[in-house]
Amino acid sequence: VTATGGHFASVVSFERLRRISPWLAATARSFSLLQPTAELVQALNEFQPAILATYPTAAAMLAEEAEAGRLRIRPRCVQTGGETLSAAVRQRVANAFGATVRNSYGTSEFLPIAWECAHGHLHVNEDWVLLEPVDENLRPVPPGTRSHSVLLTNLANMVQPLIRYDLGDQVTLHGGRCACGSPMPVLEVQGRRDDVLRVPAQRKGQTVSLLPLALCTVIEEEGGVFDFQLQQREPDILVLRVPMQGDEARMAVDRCRDALQQFAVLQGAAPIRVLGEHGCEVPRGRSGKACRVVMPADA
Repeated sequence: VTATGGHFASVVSFERLRRISPWLAATARSFSLLQPTAELVQALNEFQPAILATYPTAAAMLAEEAEAGRLRIRPRCVQTGGETLSAAVRQRVANAFGATVRNSYGTSEFLPIAWECAHGHLHVNEDWVLLEPVDENLRPVPPGTRSHSVLLTNLANMVQPLIRYDLGDQVTLHGGRCACGSPMPVLEVQGRRDDVLRVPAQRKGQTVSLLPLALCTVIEEEGGVFDFQLQQREPDILVLRVPMQGDEARMAVDRCRDALQQFAVLQGAAPIRVLGEHGCEVPRGRSGKACRVVMPADA
């Protein structure tokens, strides 16, 4: 369950595997997060997945649908990645589906960087990727120390080699063996923590959840804007902050406004207002990456 319809690393890799494997093609399917939640729920109810892979915010939204009795699936395992998985979301998803929850860490530059073992630890796939935690001057940091960034070398990509690529993620590599017995290093990641925005629904007294991944995809793919922050100032007012100025900024905000309003209506939301702020510095989170979707601090 992810963003589809574009050249996104996760879905492209997944569809490639389906294409070369007849067995996988018959038993696996990708579902778009951009479709209305009711349609997504109906499609998942019909498919009845044994394994569900998605983003933590999407997993939490689907858990809410399951708790309400609308989503009726019983996957054995829920795999998450792409965002920070909090302990609260992990427990809620596990309880809602009666499933094991396994987290992962990957990027477009190398998808399977680390996978979680039964002890809840991420193990680096170091047969195929080299990770170098570094400080702000790109000097190595000792084991057990949170890095300022991390350099990635992809040992599997023979078409476009990536050598010491600066990811910008804050990570901690731990020395010693995990109790699970794996010889692979244990990794902690300080990843994205974008917010889920709740806006008024078309049905009076209800709200609709707008997932950060879906909102970012709409802004990037339909609005053509890649450096931004989307803030929720009021229940039905979103503010798109961009570093651009002048006519370029106004045209970009207009494109994004139309796309966001159409997307929100498709999700069952009441009409929302999207305002623009130009010439803004996009704030950075603890991971060093932009906090792109933010709800009010008092929400």
